[in-house]
Amino acid sequence: MAKILPFRGLLYNPHKVEDMSEVMAPPYDVISSGLQEKLYHRHPNNIVRLILGKTCDDDTTGSNRYTRAAADLKRWRSEGMLIQDGVPSIYFYVQTYTLKNGESRSRKGFIARVLLEELGKGGIYPHERTLSGPKVDRLKLLEACRANFSCIFSLYSQPGLEINGILEDSIGAPPLLDVTDDDGVTNKLWRISEQSVIRAVTEAMAGKPVYIADGHHRYETAINYRNAVRERSSEWTGGEPENYVMMYFSNMDDCGMTILPTHRVVHGLSGLDGRKFLGDCSSYFDMEEIEFDGRRKAEARQRLIRSIEEKGVTAPSFGLALRGNNSYFALTLRDREKVRTELGGTVPEVLRDLDVTLLHVLVLDKILGIGEEAQARQENLLYKKDADEALDAVEKGCQLAFILNPVKMEQMKRVSESGHVFPQKTTYFYPKLLTGLVINPLE
Repeated sequence: MAKILPFRGLLYNPHKVEDMSEVMAPPYDVISSGLQEKLYHRHPNNIVRLILGKTCDDDTTGSNRYTRAAADLKRWRSEGMLIQDGVPSIYFYVQTYTLKNGESRSRKGFIARVLLEELGKGGIYPHERTLSGPKVDRLKLLEACRANFSCIFSLYSQPGLEINGILEDSIGAPPLLDVTDDDGVTNKLWRISEQSVIRAVTEAMAGKPVYIADGHHRYETAINYRNAVRERSSEWTGGEPENYVMMYFSNMDDCGMTILPTHRVVHGLSGLDGRKFLGDCSSYFDMEEIEFDGRRKAEARQRLIRSIEEKGVTAPSFGLALRGNNSYFALTLRDREKVRTELGGTVPEVLRDLDVTLLHVLVLDKILGIGEEAQARQENLLYKKDADEALDAVEKGCQLAFILNPVKMEQMKRVSESGHVFPQKTTYFYPKLLTGLVINPLE
């Protein structure tokens, strides 16, 4: 099971940075080129220069964004822009945010090091597939900088919330950091170095399985880097810093936890016949049609989302928009036994009743011909966090949009423990963890 240790974090120096929000950034994989440019200009020491530096036309093997990140990290430390804590600590991290419906929530967790282990073979479980490209990129950065800049986001279960209570009782002073990010999320970080508190937290976590919510690529990259270092070492003990990775642990039983869906948009398919496609879908799904005109489109979208939420309580259900059609459709699985017979053993039972699985297997693959490999390469597929953006994409020329319900926490836990994984980009844990709060140097 997960073995947790404190570490001497590397943090921005408050005497050097007047406004800490100016040096923070979202995770590297959600930073667009436009946001990258904005962060570059926001502050000369913004963390984006380390996690996602710019590429140049004259880059070489010995001079590139990875080597520049390493040089910047070294310089920022020597100049005192980044300072290292004197004693090993864990870091209590609280994010307060507001949902679209106006509800305010606070998600609590702590940051520590965790012993690396092969996913699914001990106490740390994945829940999504990964791609090779991002892992190559993150490995180059890790090799150059020898530091974890971003936390792996993980979940554990403790219905009594005892760990949250221990952490909250241990903080008396104002937070080290209190910043509001570009999404309006308030991020607060406290340092906890009292050994009795750290011991209480680590003992409470002993034996608990941990589920990776976000950061699968970075976790697998840390394993690959550890393995490479271990192979080169003649005196490997297991206590080396490369044998650990920085991780954020949050309680899945806390009411502050939010999972949002990621919607699918299809484009560029040749020969797509909308009428035939609807007919093919009707062989598996009951279809509720929601008509609209220009004045009632917003109302129709609300009805669509409400419909799939209600139907999704008892059966897999998702929404559909088709280019050139003034109707949305709520699709609900009609016959579980028919699907079970057709799919046979190709889809594990634990995945068979999930709307995202049926969308990928029955609709994207079987009906539209976008196979598993093409899905992994994101051919003909776009992913949208916002339902309106997905539906708008169809109006702007894309062919289809599929609106999904969020995965339930219990579903994620059950799939992870089974050793299986969801299709890529199934879950969106909101809000994203802010990058730049604390760095784990591998030293």
